[in-house]
Amino acid sequence: MATFRRTYLETEFKKLNDKLSEHVDLYLIGGGAMSFQNLKVATKDIDVVLRSTKEFELTRNALLSLEYFVPCIRGAYVEMNASAILENADGFRWDLFVQVVCNGLQLSESMAKRSIELFTLKNVSVYMLAPEDIFVFKSVTSRDRDREDMYMLFTRGLDFDIIRNEIIWQNEHDRNFAWIAFFFDGLEEFADRYKISHPVISELHDLAYQDMLAQMLIERLKGGHTIFEELSQDLDSGDVKKVLKSLVKKGIIIQAAESKFSLNDLS
Repeated sequence: MATFRRTYLETEFKKLNDKLSEHVDLYLIGGGAMSFQNLKVATKDIDVVLRSTKEFELTRNALLSLEYFVPCIRGAYVEMNASAILENADGFRWDLFVQVVCNGLQLSESMAKRSIELFTLKNVSVYMLAPEDIFVFKSVTSRDRDREDMYMLFTRGLDFDIIRNEIIWQNEHDRNFAWIAFFFDGLEEFADRYKISHPVISELHDLAYQDMLAQMLIERLKGGHTIFEELSQDLDSGDVKKVLKSLVKKGIIIQAAESKFSLNDLS
């Protein structure tokens, strides 16, 4: 698969600008952002998050008018659950997301505030996420080069307090537990491959375990189990109590009595 340098990306942004009928903000979260930080010589595609459906439709329609088309996709690209994947005759690809990547990881206000404005044209402003946030997004995707990119970001120096706080925020504000499994799987794969040890990795492992346990409890509630003893069977009762309390706080489940629970139909 061909790779494309920063100058190619800039040209495509200018073409997009000329086709857009209204202004849009584009947030770069992957290899494209790393190219603009001089962390990569070239990239195979560009991952972009847009903050509204309207901006997404404007961008998609403009790219289609530039003779981009929908390619055949499989594997890791499917798992990313992009709102649209478009490719041109050169093989250059745009992965477009609306606010969320991999069914749960959001472009938060903190991420947007940490981002750096690369340039602004008449109809498009392009922002590059902070290295810490690119690292987080890379953790939830599973393409071959993503772990290499994580290592490159790591060697340049990362503030793991930012990473920890962002993941905790994401966990507290998300009602979908799928993404954190992708996140920790990616983080653990990165740490194992490059022999990386860091206290935050252990801390986030515990967070991922709690989310896995939460999903298990929700599935048991869906199966008709409502009593604490049934829900905690074969599990650590202390961990179950902690997770149930969190699920009640989020409004995902309802505590009907001291030891009886049910799913919230409005969740």
